[in-house]
Amino acid sequence: MHNLRPWLRWLPAIAMMAILFAFSSQSYQEQSLVPDIEKNTSDQSIADWFGGIRFSYGGHEISVESVGGASFIEFFIRKAAHFGSYALLAALLVYALSGNTWANGGRRYFYAVLIAFLYACTDELHQSFTPGRTAMVQDVVLDTIGAACGASFTILLNRWRGAGRRRRA
Repeated sequence: MHNLRPWLRWLPAIAMMAILFAFSSQSYQEQSLVPDIEKNTSDQSIADWFGGIRFSYGGHEISVESVGGASFIEFFIRKAAHFGSYALLAALLVYALSGNTWANGGRRYFYAVLIAFLYACTDELHQSFTPGRTAMVQDVVLDTIGAACGASFTILLNRWRGAGRRRRA
């Protein structure tokens, strides 16, 4: 059982990858939050708050005027989900890698972000085969930034926990 223990650390990261794979397997229509947002808001109220914001993402203009209020809000929810899920994945990968002697010190954080980046690439490729979904390089970049933030947060958390242990000793 002792030799198996380091491999058990990988289960949470693998579970997160499976969840991401499942979401990538769903069509846009299956995941759309637009109907729920439309039930709870009006385009006018969204335009009042966010009407002056416009930018380009993936070669398309994102603004209340160009995509509609509910789709504008959904865009930010979906991108926050990208960022957050890959931040969590990287944190779980840091945990998984901490059971391996070859990934000691700062290397485990680098490897965690690298693995998350490579998974983001394959995830976007997978999306390209899903009806109503497209693969976007911008999403890989966003996922990787999320992974870097998740790994960085884990570094800070581990240092804080380590400092607390040293103070108690």
